[in-house]
Amino acid sequence: MNQERVDVAIVGYGPVAKLLATLLGQKGWKVGVYERFPKAYVLPRAVTFDDEIARILQSILPVSEIEKVTVPVPDDYLWVNAKRETLLALDFSQFGVSGWPGRLFFNQPQLEEVMDVACRQQPTVKVHLGCEAVGLKEFDDHVELIVKDENDEETEIFAKYVIGCDGANSFVRQNMEHTITDLGFVADWLVVDIIPQEEREWNPMNLQVCDPARPTTVVSGGPGRRRWEFMALPGETKEALNKEEVAWKLLEPWDITPSNSILERHAVYTFKGLWVDEWQKGRLMVAGDAAHLTPPFMGQGLCSGLRDSMNLAWKLDLVLNGKAEEKILETYTEERKPHNQTLVEAALYLGKMICITDPEAAAKRDEDFFSGSVPPFPDFPHLTEGVFCENEKGLSTGKLSFQSQVMYQGETGLFDDVVGRGWMVIGFEEDPKKSLSQEQIDFVKNLGGQFMTVSSTPSLEADHVFDVEGKYQQYFKETGFEVVVVRPDFYLYGGCASIADLSVVVDDLVKQLGTYLNTATAG
Repeated sequence: MNQERVDVAIVGYGPVAKLLATLLGQKGWKVGVYERFPKAYVLPRAVTFDDEIARILQSILPVSEIEKVTVPVPDDYLWVNAKRETLLALDFSQFGVSGWPGRLFFNQPQLEEVMDVACRQQPTVKVHLGCEAVGLKEFDDHVELIVKDENDEETEIFAKYVIGCDGANSFVRQNMEHTITDLGFVADWLVVDIIPQEEREWNPMNLQVCDPARPTTVVSGGPGRRRWEFMALPGETKEALNKEEVAWKLLEPWDITPSNSILERHAVYTFKGLWVDEWQKGRLMVAGDAAHLTPPFMGQGLCSGLRDSMNLAWKLDLVLNGKAEEKILETYTEERKPHNQTLVEAALYLGKMICITDPEAAAKRDEDFFSGSVPPFPDFPHLTEGVFCENEKGLSTGKLSFQSQVMYQGETGLFDDVVGRGWMVIGFEEDPKKSLSQEQIDFVKNLGGQFMTVSSTPSLEADHVFDVEGKYQQYFKETGFEVVVVRPDFYLYGGCASIADLSVVVDDLVKQLGTYLNTATAG
């Protein structure tokens, strides 16, 4: 039997795995990726992500590549009833806090193609297609993973950690002690992807038709594509719905026919809401659909999986380089599960509102919208548990940090691209180091952290960044911060109303991470 040794073995090679493998490869860790299918999946699946995910993808892809495979939303996402009366208009056209449009639509095969290139460019990452995981044993200091290729030849991989990014039927999860919380929501929808062959203005670009006769979603499918999703009605079987002639018939009212469009795909999906209760057990972890299934009504399924990878990557890096003990990996579930749980529950809230097929119940829902008596939609969650400031001086912990255009050392671009990533301590018009001791400064730098001063005027000083569009000034003014401490996954460890309070927040960081850091490397 062949043998390989890696730092991290990843089972599956979808976008969640591609991101995680690339991030670890950027740090120089030896990663083996094992995907049972011999070729990339060429049909669309997810079609949308938000500004946070665009910033996450920016960690591994040039801005130009992301822009090439995405379409921004120029108008509102409209909810209408059976009479096409507007129930709700959600503005998706505004830029989010992460420096990208609040919502982008994409074609997943195109996105995965550029992610694949970025992943394979990492010299320490090796991707093995057509290799199915068939055996797994965990030991105190390593995991032994056995994969079988298309010729039935087996390879034994010795890995420090194994991550299952292998979907809803995850092999890795099946080999972990785990329980699942299932909210019991089940809805079958026919998903139809179209490539229009004629120029047409789609107004609005994205539409939710809350028609009890057939709830329908119409959205962009990325550049040059459109998607329709038709809910299965009571008594309608998957087999009866998932036929090409049925897809064309349902598309007829939208003037989509074989003469003006290509039917790229039709498939029935069962939307569910559930999550694994523990995403990490010892040296085994799961991410993406292997850890949770989110109904698509908020467009957060893929987003949640990519957040998983971002969270895992910086913690695994600390462990692999010997700076942190393994118990920091326990914060992965602690941080990510409540966030995802809130998104699943919010998606179900919207889904139950959309999936009404009883005419009387639909009429009542419509009237509630018109009268303004619909309960407010759930707020988008932020992280509430884990490695965050516990001191009252650290405000807005767990919320996303801000990114915009800056000039740094003669280069202009988004902050992450021209300054860098990792732990960041950012002050506005103030040097954040001035309120810290040398010991505190060294602690942050030992984490790979940087100290930056964002200024409203250009400067040639090494740690000064010019606020090109004035948006940082607006952000700091609106939040009341003078300085923020940002984690490698772009969440605020804490923000301070006064730079004098930064010392207290960094002390808290020393205390928080001191729980996990190896004493020999913490100084």
